[in-house]
Amino acid sequence: MGSAGAELLVTLQILPGFFSNCLFMALYDSVVLLKRVVSLLSCSRSVSCGEWRRMLTSAGLRAIWNSFLLDAYKQVKLGCEAPNSKVVKVPESPRWSSSINSMTSVPRGARAQTGDECRLLDFESSDRPLVVNFGSATCPPFISHLPAFRQLVEDFSDVADFLLVYIDEAHPSDGWVAPQMGPCSFSFRKHQNLEERMGAARQLTEHFSLPPQCQLVADCMDNNANVAYGVSNERVCIVHQRKIVYLGGKGPFFYNLKEVRQWLEQLRQTVGPNTEE
Repeated sequence: MGSAGAELLVTLQILPGFFSNCLFMALYDSVVLLKRVVSLLSCSRSVSCGEWRRMLTSAGLRAIWNSFLLDAYKQVKLGCEAPNSKVVKVPESPRWSSSINSMTSVPRGARAQTGDECRLLDFESSDRPLVVNFGSATCPPFISHLPAFRQLVEDFSDVADFLLVYIDEAHPSDGWVAPQMGPCSFSFRKHQNLEERMGAARQLTEHFSLPPQCQLVADCMDNNANVAYGVSNERVCIVHQRKIVYLGGKGPFFYNLKEVRQWLEQLRQTVGPNTEE
């Protein structure tokens, strides 16, 4: 099959998911609009509070289409070797530095030179799986799951290592802006350089107080990790002995940390907790 035929096949495969996402956004906008109309008719003062940001926009359509293309052409495959993407270790805050220095056992890569380019698999040890979580501060579903991810780190750091990869903003302030969907929201423009990306990553992790056992890196400005793992918005996977042993679905609808917890619980039952000091 030629390249044109292959591209047509990919397009046909992703069209159902693309249209279902568009339908969801249209329904969301309709519900929000209806609530605002009802509030206006009831003379509620809440109408003037905040700007109505539609989800179904031209920027949103482009972002959704690109996310499906990323997923369709991703390099990562379950059971195959994990892409060893280039990343940059984000400099630690003073809180993290003091916590890491006081630990008797630190994850591989914890003392690596910060701000320098390294590889994703540099953070994997030979005998422990590495849970890799991709996302950004302007992705509401990713943000809403961060407390659960933090709990995973606290509960399973004795049997696994954890890595948070900060990627390109899902909803930058100068692009497809998402409405606020919870008490916590961040506003960052599309990253112009690596310093901006690392700064956003630090603000996110400091706000949620992620444990020092979770290492923090940023995708390079060419977004090579995002492309290789088909992330777009958020995705989680588990690497063990350089192989993908768990590959989470495309976010936001198939981003599932409960499956990660189940996988780690099964691992603990098999190998038992690591009690080494």
